[in-house]
Amino acid sequence: MKDPISSTRCPICGASAVETINEDDLLCSECSFVVTGPEKIVDEREKEHSRSQSSPASETITEEWKDHVDVRDSSDRILVEIIGTAEDFVRTLGGDTDSCIKTVEILAEAWQGRYFQGRSVSVGIAAVIYASFRRQKSPRPLGIVAETCEISEQQLRTGYRALRTDYNIHSEITPPALYLPFLRCQLGLDEAVEQRARKLLSSETGVTGSPTSIAAASIYLAAKEQSQSVTLAETGAACGVSKETVWKKTQEITD
Repeated sequence: MKDPISSTRCPICGASAVETINEDDLLCSECSFVVTGPEKIVDEREKEHSRSQSSPASETITEEWKDHVDVRDSSDRILVEIIGTAEDFVRTLGGDTDSCIKTVEILAEAWQGRYFQGRSVSVGIAAVIYASFRRQKSPRPLGIVAETCEISEQQLRTGYRALRTDYNIHSEITPPALYLPFLRCQLGLDEAVEQRARKLLSSETGVTGSPTSIAAASIYLAAKEQSQSVTLAETGAACGVSKETVWKKTQEITD
């Protein structure tokens, strides 16, 4: 059985709930970081990923990041490992190399400003990724970002709100139309559907509510008009909402 090590605190989140997982390593039960020795900290998931999925492409992007982050001490080494985890999430969310670099810029600023101090690393990474995509005018649904980063939507809202306040991050309401390219790709639909969905959105100014839900409803209706196969459940899953929510928004638009 794992024994708590009350005298050790996690250097990332400050939690004292640290447990022994083998002779040399300690695991933080709050943020899942593995503490190896007095200074080196490794994200357990990133360590496993680097062992099983290391590739020339990932090594190249890491080198690009080193141009942005000067690895001078243990703190910066931790940042580089956090960046590696963030890149995996950005790629999963359909981001390209430019999206990764823009995310790194916000991560580095937040790290230097001690945004991560006392905060779950997973929540911090998710908030930065969510903010980065919004800043690029290519937003990802909050529910999808939370699911990808394995945190709750409420955790992401709280983390993003703090990031936005502390670093003057873009906070305007995102128009539903900006979500359409991501949703179209997630659902495997063609550009004609996206164009029709944009027309539906431009003509329906009275529909209110979550921009992601409105975008999902419009692309669902557009797909049906174009005789392309997509279900309410699939559309809801693509933007992180229930099929009932999508259906209700389609009724508002058609009414």
